[in-house]
Amino acid sequence: MTIVAVIASPRKKGNTSTIVEAMVEAAKENGKDVKTYHLNSLSNAKGCQACMGCKASGACVVKDDHAEILNEIRNAEGLILSTPTYFGEANGQFRLLQDRFYSFMGQDFAPNIGPGKKLAVVVSCGGGAEGARAMADKVEGTMAGAFKFVPVGKIVLTGAGAPDTASKDAAVLEEARAIGKKL
Repeated sequence: MTIVAVIASPRKKGNTSTIVEAMVEAAKENGKDVKTYHLNSLSNAKGCQACMGCKASGACVVKDDHAEILNEIRNAEGLILSTPTYFGEANGQFRLLQDRFYSFMGQDFAPNIGPGKKLAVVVSCGGGAEGARAMADKVEGTMAGAFKFVPVGKIVLTGAGAPDTASKDAAVLEEARAIGKKL
């Protein structure tokens, strides 16, 4: 069974990726195959083009680096979505991919992706804890409500201005591992 891990942070070794990597490690120890995508590394990534091609074909028709990720999510057992907050919102890298989730809805706006996929959410922020918690709840709520994902846990790391905050927080890393084992 495959888990897809999406890291939207532009930092390869920052708080968001540290938490996701702990989840991934635990999932692998539990026998899962994990595919990790660093969105900032994509060279050809577009947001939704509003072409409505997905409504006719049942999947996104835009051929870019997001296409593989969308296909992997469609076929995965579970998904880890992560983003830092920028100005109280998910960062741009995350939003480009998130808008493409529109392809997971049919013409009738019912999900055309299998229900029951497990979901973990990670949000980190240097400040604005209330906004980060709201962001995590929003991501989780959208995936559960619109696409019938089953939340297994979420982590909101606040006060994470320094890129090594998560790596120094044993409790957060243990929580991440516990969530990873549920995937």
